[in-house]
Amino acid sequence: MHILEQGGFMMWPILALSILSLAVISERFLAFTTRRFPSPEKLAPAFALYRKNDPESAIRHIEDVAPFYVPLYAAFFNDRPLPQKEKVILQTGEALLFTLQRRLEFLATVATAAPLMGLLGTVIGMISTFSNLSASGSVDITLLASGIWQALLTTAAGLAVAIPALLAHRWFCNQYDKTAYRMQHAANQFLNGPQEEEA
Repeated sequence: MHILEQGGFMMWPILALSILSLAVISERFLAFTTRRFPSPEKLAPAFALYRKNDPESAIRHIEDVAPFYVPLYAAFFNDRPLPQKEKVILQTGEALLFTLQRRLEFLATVATAAPLMGLLGTVIGMISTFSNLSASGSVDITLLASGIWQALLTTAAGLAVAIPALLAHRWFCNQYDKTAYRMQHAANQFLNGPQEEEA
């Protein structure tokens, strides 16, 4: 609390950003680590059941190994004509990817805004420091040094919030891209005879 008070009022919005950023990072980390796209080995039994004309059992297997992707494989295993099936697969895949992408833009915003907020706090602190020195009519090195380091607290705080948000954002984007590629690859394989390739 003492450091927050010394850093000035801009420390409070930076603190609020840090709390929100930590919550989003924790939630997205849990989402990405528990919703990994299943490996071909895990999917093989589902395709075997599908080849045996038992799509319901195939879907139940997907529910066991990758419940998040059940809508996608339900689209794979439906009995619609191919053009309709392709459309449903595309729509379902986009919906799943949208769910994975949620709140990533917030982290990008935090990574950009937090340093700027810290810089603004530093500028405001420096203005206040030099204003006080001007009003005093004399140069007090101790007062000047104290004012400067207090002003710089907001810059440090902004960077401390921005750097983890930036690193987390890049990692999540990387996981998103991998998942999108694997989903597209699985769809292409399925529509071109994946049931034989997955055996």
